Amino acid sequence: MSCAKLITRFRGSMVGAVIGDCIGACFEMNDEECTKSNILKTIAHIENVKAGKRRKFGEYIYTDDTAMARSVAESLIDNKGFNAKDMAKRFSEEYMREPRRGYGGNVITVFKLLQDPQLEDVFEPARRQFDGQGSFGNGGAMRIVPAPLFSYNKDIEFLQNLTRQITEITHSHYQAIQGTILESLAIYIALHTDNTIPLDTDHYLQQLKKHMNTLEEEGLAQESEKNDKPYCYKLDKMKEYLEQEEVSIDELNEVLGNDVSALGSVPAAIYSFLRSSKPFTDELEDRNGFEKTIIYAISMKGDTDTIASMAGAIAGAYYGIKSIPDSWQHSCEGAIDASKYADKLIDISEELK
Repeated sequence: MSCAKLITRFRGSMVGAVIGDCIGACFEMNDEECTKSNILKTIAHIENVKAGKRRKFGEYIYTDDTAMARSVAESLIDNKGFNAKDMAKRFSEEYMREPRRGYGGNVITVFKLLQDPQLEDVFEPARRQFDGQGSFGNGGAMRIVPAPLFSYNKDIEFLQNLTRQITEITHSHYQAIQGTILESLAIYIALHTDNTIPLDTDHYLQQLKKHMNTLEEEGLAQESEKNDKPYCYKLDKMKEYLEQEEVSIDELNEVLGNDVSALGSVPAAIYSFLRSSKPFTDELEDRNGFEKTIIYAISMKGDTDTIASMAGAIAGAYYGIKSIPDSWQHSCEGAIDASKYADKLIDISEELK
């Protein structure tokens, strides 16, 4: 891929995650408002931002999803790789600096423990959570977008190991780790997929399932049933749903999920991207693939900021920055910084060849 094309897709992924977070946050846990018509009203307001009227900070504010992704990017860039103590320090310091970004109570406990200067093992606080089982939340997946960009010129094994390390600082449950790896793979594969031809959703899902099947068989899972492969099951259901003309949001919520767990949100984000690559016959008909992805992800209800952020990272990696309307970028806090992080990650990924 040419450098110019790579830049637009790196920027698209980093900025796409921010856009999904900022716009999705307007609807988080407010299911009654998550209709396409209501979402489009918010989009219409955003699109009234006139060219050149760039807001310094953006009208739509990012949440803990973006705050933590920024820390991941900064740590990978400054250390040219994973440094557990540095990344853990950045997470806790970012929280202490701006605690009102919507952090969950359990991860706050981890951050406070990470403040202890005597702490030698930065993974230990996360391992203590939930009687030693660790959190199965989506906090790892929501921040992981810098990892597949950093790993662009590396193989899948490198990406999975890096993703696991980043996740385990706050989430040690096997479902959280597997879900974060699935999101990371979804972005990585989107980055490496030719976007000049229609997306082959079956092939895309096959690639994801191949890697997830291996993970779930190995049982990264210290406690899963031998034949329990919930992520592979949901990937199979996505293929089934994509073959149907329409599937109700209620059914998607019941099967794929829309909550704060990794298992209950990462599949929803991936499905939003894949569904939006196909034609619509409603009010989204004239929107491009990235725009459809964000709007559809928010219409999934529930944890809308995280689902839309994860979906935006995948869609941005595939469609590129040019698919994200300028008005959306101008209105969302952190979008400009996200582009800068993307450029630095490109430079480092080239060094890692």
